[in-house]
Amino acid sequence: MEQIKIAALGDSLTKGVVLNEENRYSILKQGFINIIGEKLDLCIRNYAKFGCTIGFGHTVIDRHPDDISAADYTLLEFGGNDCDFDWRNIAEEPDLDHNPKTILETFKEQFKRLIERVRELGSHPVIISLPPIDSENYFSFFSRFMSDNQKSNVMKWLGGDIGIIYRWHDMYNKALFEISEVTRTDIIDITSAFENYNGDIRSLFCTDGIHPNEEGHRLIANSISDAAKMF
Repeated sequence: MEQIKIAALGDSLTKGVVLNEENRYSILKQGFINIIGEKLDLCIRNYAKFGCTIGFGHTVIDRHPDDISAADYTLLEFGGNDCDFDWRNIAEEPDLDHNPKTILETFKEQFKRLIERVRELGSHPVIISLPPIDSENYFSFFSRFMSDNQKSNVMKWLGGDIGIIYRWHDMYNKALFEISEVTRTDIIDITSAFENYNGDIRSLFCTDGIHPNEEGHRLIANSISDAAKMF
């Protein structure tokens, strides 16, 4: 039987990036892409990039149309960076309006177009949902070099509720399920695996509150393996 070919587009999650003990980002040898590649005997080309937004997915297709066309399936994992803000600017000017890196409606339209382009190239798109985030740890991480006044400014902009960060991120994740339904695109729900985890969910994340650690990546790999019937 011929080996199934997969193209993976996404951000640091798909890249396998984690925050190590020295507070530096590094790439796991056994990120979920590598795990499922070995476990399911898949040939995977990983085009994910740290910090990228949905626009990078279009850049990958522009650069590698033949590779996408040759892939039986194309994994699409975006949203975690798209929904993020420039927290330094917010800390400096909390009274101004601030937009995320990709406005939600723009994110939806660009994601739908990305799906169309993958299909036009003859590959089968598959959306990967997002893991939840830990608002408190993420706030502590991105504000660690801010002054007390700057932290207060960010809290002012958040209306005094750190949980807004989680709910905002979750809104983009919910958009993925909406996009899946509207475009009739398969989606692998890794979110539920985290939310239903039988233990302390924080143990699945790095100290920045947003990147799953090695154990988190194993959980993601198991979720994808359970959905492998679509492959």
